[in-house]
Amino acid sequence: MLCGYETTCMQSECSEKRCTTCQASCRNGMMILVGIIAGLVFAAIVVLLFINGFLPNPFPVVLSILIAGLTALFGVPTAAFILEDGSAKKQCLRCHFGGLFFGIIGTVLAAALTTAAELTAGAIFATVMLGITAFFFAYLIVSILFVSLCAVDSQ
Repeated sequence: MLCGYETTCMQSECSEKRCTTCQASCRNGMMILVGIIAGLVFAAIVVLLFINGFLPNPFPVVLSILIAGLTALFGVPTAAFILEDGSAKKQCLRCHFGGLFFGIIGTVLAAALTTAAELTAGAIFATVMLGITAFFFAYLIVSILFVSLCAVDSQ
């Protein structure tokens, strides 16, 4: 039986419970879909708030997003290194690593470019970069939630 990651699940390698848990919790396609929808909705809300002047100085927020992205960039490989090889939590991390890495790299790059831009309400580049940063940050949050739910379900 295939667990949704590279190895085949056999009785000697993992329990039957871990196989079914991995199959039930490895919803990588669902994570990508929910992440894209949440990212688009969040980006639209942030851009509308910024254009209408309800978000006058987004620089501290973008800087916080950059710090959160860098924390995730260093935290995820550390967690993968610390977890033991056969653990269900490491399998959850392997299951969702592609989407999680996409969210991390996108968040860090977009937030770094946004902090370098002049964030005035009339600037089109600032508005676009703020929307892209909001999209990737929402995608990152959704992917972290999916990894966390997978890790909780696999216990």
